[in-house]
Amino acid sequence: MSKRIHSMRRFTAILISGALTSKLLGFGREVLMAHVLGASLVADGFRGALAAVFIPLALLQNESVPAIMIPMHREALKTTEAPRSLGALTIAVAVMAIVLTGAIELLGQFWVNALVGGFSPEGQVLTLQFVRIMAAGMPASAMLNVLAAGEIALGRTRLTNVRASLLNISVLFGIGLMVLTGDTHALAWSFTLAFNALAAWGVILLWREKLLSFAGLTPGLVWAAGVDFLRRLRVLVVLPLAEQGNVWVERLIASRLTTGAVASLDYARTLTESALLLISQPVGMAVLSDHSPKNAGAQSEAIARPLLALAVPASAFLLVFADDVVRLVFFRGAFGDEALLLTTHALRGIAFGVWASTLGWVLIRILNGAGRNSLAAIIIVSAYAVNIAVNLLTSHMQTASGPGMLLLGLGESSRSFVLLAAVILALESRRKIAFLILLSLVPASLMLAGGLLIQGAFSDSIQGLLFGGLAYLVCFAFAVGLLMPATCIWGYNRVRIAFRGRGD
Repeated sequence: MSKRIHSMRRFTAILISGALTSKLLGFGREVLMAHVLGASLVADGFRGALAAVFIPLALLQNESVPAIMIPMHREALKTTEAPRSLGALTIAVAVMAIVLTGAIELLGQFWVNALVGGFSPEGQVLTLQFVRIMAAGMPASAMLNVLAAGEIALGRTRLTNVRASLLNISVLFGIGLMVLTGDTHALAWSFTLAFNALAAWGVILLWREKLLSFAGLTPGLVWAAGVDFLRRLRVLVVLPLAEQGNVWVERLIASRLTTGAVASLDYARTLTESALLLISQPVGMAVLSDHSPKNAGAQSEAIARPLLALAVPASAFLLVFADDVVRLVFFRGAFGDEALLLTTHALRGIAFGVWASTLGWVLIRILNGAGRNSLAAIIIVSAYAVNIAVNLLTSHMQTASGPGMLLLGLGESSRSFVLLAAVILALESRRKIAFLILLSLVPASLMLAGGLLIQGAFSDSIQGLLFGGLAYLVCFAFAVGLLMPATCIWGYNRVRIAFRGRGD
């Protein structure tokens, strides 16, 4: 049992290290993009094109899809046909993606108008040009999802860790090439070429290691693999529809606000999604890669304690210091005062519920790992439905760019709170986790009060952030003491023993 726990911790650590590398590169990508493009028509067009190519393929590469693919390959590993099974599923998913990509290419103009109809005619033309190029990388992206899930089922993380990092590097390269040549299409081409190159590398790598095989495959076997995948996916099929429907509504509303609103939302998410990318996704993948726990309640509580200690005071920090953080990270080059205003409002709205999203997505994976996929799907769809409803109900109030961005951010926070509340109610340890959340509000309140005092005392952003960071560390330490007393006692005893040993 101890070996299994150690192995899972090591696997989680590897995933987190890969996510950290990717996040650092992604952070650099966003900072450079903000410097070069700011909240401009080109930035909006690129973000709109990303949504346009990802929404139709959501069924094949949504975050919920690994909850199907990983258990599928784990089952196949019990037989001698695992490599061929992975090969059949890879081909099946690639064929589905090619069909959807063809539809995007044929209906591109209609699709762009439906997605970002608020863009100017010039913006829609640029977005369509990006879509035409970037759609060519989507079959490779779907294949990578299959191969990465197969590796995770084997306890390996190479493709998962390399994927996001390489793609971030490709966009950085595209930005540099765009600056040198003046051709904005370099962004889209670098994106597409990176996907295809990485997919080819993944296929060759797994084929050489005999983890992937296409030998003896027939159309019937490929068809059977695709049907089995879709059969299992039917329980979760509403998830990508709900998620991408939310993206659609959000992009459409943002496109009507002002130029730069779509890009500013993504700049804000660069800061808030750190928690999701660095913590929720790696821990969630590790939970899925393991077998169902004997005590899901104990596992939920063990995960909730450190996440709450870390994330709740962090949300409070972002609420207070949103303007200072955006100013420090992005405010240079083409990123001017309007972009600062838009991104700050979006960041405040999203930050209000980022802690709930961080914990909620990990707890959802516990439900997936326990085989309660239908319930998990209902919870996620309900959360996205609330987000869509809030955005639509407040759309008539979004006449000004700043408040409009805040409302879009708060819509995302509403989704986070519904997600967390519903998944907690589904767990046996609901009362314990609810109590832990109440405890975590104490250090968060101290962070809010301390942050406001610091802002009043320092007019300089850098000084304010420095002392705000110190205040966060104090509040985090206090949260650890409240939520993880046993860990603190253990750490204290270890330090005491170490000092005694030195004294002897």
